[in-house]
Amino acid sequence: MATTVVFRSRFSSVMCWKWQNYVIPICFNSNRTALCRTNRNLYLKTYPTQVVLPNGATIVIRYQEPRKMIKLPLDISTLSEADRKARLLKRKPKQKVVIEDEVEDDFDLKSYSHLWKKQ
Repeated sequence: MATTVVFRSRFSSVMCWKWQNYVIPICFNSNRTALCRTNRNLYLKTYPTQVVLPNGATIVIRYQEPRKMIKLPLDISTLSEADRKARLLKRKPKQKVVIEDEVEDDFDLKSYSHLWKKQ
């Protein structure tokens, strides 16, 4: 039989389950009543992640998902006209080059006949 016992001391009160001769402390926290996951507005576990700024500089931040690197997009309106055209050309799909092999048949059997003639 399990019963609930409250121990009170000068500093705090502790709620415990008393089951036969054992006393088991009950630790109430945010995970005690969660069935599937903890519901929090702010998750405390963060991971070090490297952020690459558009100018190429890198900084280390704490991010909620384990990622190695986050690259921020480049603002094209701040680039010069030549750089902007080069960037836009890189985005377009490349055209496939079709190579046609033309075999030139200029083989002459008579020019090699000296190799198999008996001498």
